[in-house]
Amino acid sequence: MSTELNQLKIINGLEAIHSFIVFPEDLNYAGTLFGGKVLAEMDLAAAKATRRLLYGTGCDGAVTASLDKVDFKKPAHLGDIIELKASIIELGRTSIKIYVHVSKENQFGEIETICNATFIFVSLKSGQPCPHLCILANNKNQLHNL
Repeated sequence: MSTELNQLKIINGLEAIHSFIVFPEDLNYAGTLFGGKVLAEMDLAAAKATRRLLYGTGCDGAVTASLDKVDFKKPAHLGDIIELKASIIELGRTSIKIYVHVSKENQFGEIETICNATFIFVSLKSGQPCPHLCILANNKNQLHNL
């Protein structure tokens, strides 16, 4: 464990911002943003935050293990700007919990929440779970997980 403590990486407020504009190919048959497109973009936003976390850890990647319930609160329409904010909120030995918030900005500049979800990623090395040796700066009690 002392070797692991020497390699410990303390994370402070790690997040990723991801955005896109709704184009015609992103619409469902009802003329609103396809939910599957939103979920895929949420996964990408979470992956960006996870990638940043893993820099210099010895892990060579991560995979999505799960995500919690997603309730779509508002539809998005053609031309809306969709912004996704992914924030690392909890770390386990190999697991990374990321909260993703999705909002839309319409042509009048009005911003509303579309949905949010929590993703769990697992850090990997050569395709196997890899301890990332990271802790959140605001939760140093995570040392017992290493």
